[in-house]
This record gives sequence, C-alpha cells and structure tokens, in this order.
Amino acid sequence: MAMDVKEEEIFGPNIEIDICPKCNGIWLDSGELKKVLKDREVTDYLTKYVGTKARSPLICPRCRNLMDIEMAEDIETDVCLKCRGIWLDAGELVDLKNIRDNGLDLDMQAENDEILEEKLAEMRKSQLRKFFKKILG
Repeated sequence: MAMDVKEEEIFGPNIEIDICPKCNGIWLDSGELKKVLKDREVTDYLTKYVGTKARSPLICPRCRNLMDIEMAEDIETDVCLKCRGIWLDAGELVDLKNIRDNGLDLDMQAENDEILEEKLAEMRKSQLRKFFKKILG
C-alpha cells in the first residue's frame, strides 16, 4: 500500500515521514526518529539493541524483513531487525515526545537482555562460520 509523505522541518535537511492513509501510523527510516525527537537517548533505547527475535506481527515496509517489538515505558513500537527503521502507531510519536520531555524511565534489564541476546546470536554465527570453514576447507 502506498503511503502519504509529510515533510518534517528540522534543523538541517528536512526529512520525509511516511504516513499510512488508513491507520495514520508513521514509518521512520533509520535515524529519522532521532532527528524528529531531537533526542538520542530515546532513539538509541528503541533502536540500538533490537535483539534477534521477531516478536512483532509486522513486516518492514521498507526492506520486507521481520520486525521486533521495542518498549519505551508503556509505548510499544515496531523496529526492523535489519534496516532499523521504526513503525509508530497513530499517536505514538506524540507519546515519545512526551517521554523525551519528561525523561525516559529506562528498563535496563530488558535492554541488557537484548544486548546479551544479540551477542549470543553473533557468537553462534561465528561458530557456524568456523565450523563450515573447517569442513569445507
């Protein structure tokens, strides 16, 4: 489905936000949330360590990859495991701006779990590469 495009004025080059005409959800490419929010903490919390499990029922509208659910307090966002774009349901951008303004209450246990999950997945991939390299010569 084609999305509507809204240009968001920010300091520096403007960005284009994709808006679903049916549900008013918003798609932000990697890095765009940080520009819109003008906040690194909230954006990094949602997109830096997205783990490896696809818990979201959504498919990335940009690269068609699986997405994961990431929480910022009680706001459930969907982040692409590959391109790190983020889907926000209608109203969630305003909610994230409120969190930014009031300070993010970090759930460090969830963040640490995702960091560990990501490191374990990379370790398994590395071990598999070594195994196949050894077998295949």
